[in-house]
Amino acid sequence: MSHNRVHPRPINHVAVSVRDITAVVDWYSQHMGFQLIGTITHLKRSATPTAAIFQIYLANLNEVKIAYMTTGNGVGFEVFQFVDPAPVASDSFEYNRCGFFHICVTDANPTKLAQTVIQAGGRQIGIMTNIAGNECLYLADPWGNVVEVLSTSFERLASQVAV
Repeated sequence: MSHNRVHPRPINHVAVSVRDITAVVDWYSQHMGFQLIGTITHLKRSATPTAAIFQIYLANLNEVKIAYMTTGNGVGFEVFQFVDPAPVASDSFEYNRCGFFHICVTDANPTKLAQTVIQAGGRQIGIMTNIAGNECLYLADPWGNVVEVLSTSFERLASQVAV
């Protein structure tokens, strides 16, 4: 048995690809309280070929808009609008698809936040549940990105439902 323990690493940021970066930044600012850091950056390979993003991604990426936002606990929320090539999107929610499929925010009153989200063009997609006395529900923002809302922290929930 190895005595080397891997420490739990904090999540630094989550990134989402969108069709309209301005609308997404405005929506998450107004309804989730996320804050934009600086301004939305618009990069074109022809103007700034040495920009870091053009070194990271394939040569066919020619134009992108990027916004850096911060959440209530300092986890970053990066918003990308790929302009050239254009983003490929799906409006359907499939809970059983592989890969990352939602973000979760903590709010003391998920039902109230759900009402705000619905009034702001989002929708409720999951049935509200009571998990160990905590409220939990699933919403979609106006672009179909899934946001879980949980009334307690992840650590507290996990310790309450751990078998």
